[in-house]
Amino acid sequence: MTRRMEKVADLLQSEIAELLLREVKHPALSDVMLSITHVEVSPDLKWARVHVSLMGDQERMPEVLAALARTEPFLHRNLVKRLHMRTVPRLWFHPDHSIQEGDRLTSIMREVAESEGREL
Repeated sequence: MTRRMEKVADLLQSEIAELLLREVKHPALSDVMLSITHVEVSPDLKWARVHVSLMGDQERMPEVLAALARTEPFLHRNLVKRLHMRTVPRLWFHPDHSIQEGDRLTSIMREVAESEGREL
């Protein structure tokens, strides 16, 4: 990933998080705790893959992803206004389960440590 792609990805990550927090009023997104964990931008800056992590109820992930897909045009319009770039990438939302996987591994390590009489 080039330096320019990294800068655009970082900028998109912070702006999308801000928009989701303050501007988006979709009912499926209002009562969940979302985290934008990572953004990948295509080399031509036309597309951005936005990795989303959901805290809590993982069964709601399909509903949340559908809501994010429906709000993509709104997010894109606002990003065009906020970011003064020639091309603002279109957004694709994808689930990121790395936080849950990390929690699962930590709990397994704690169980093993406790069974051996150690603390983690």
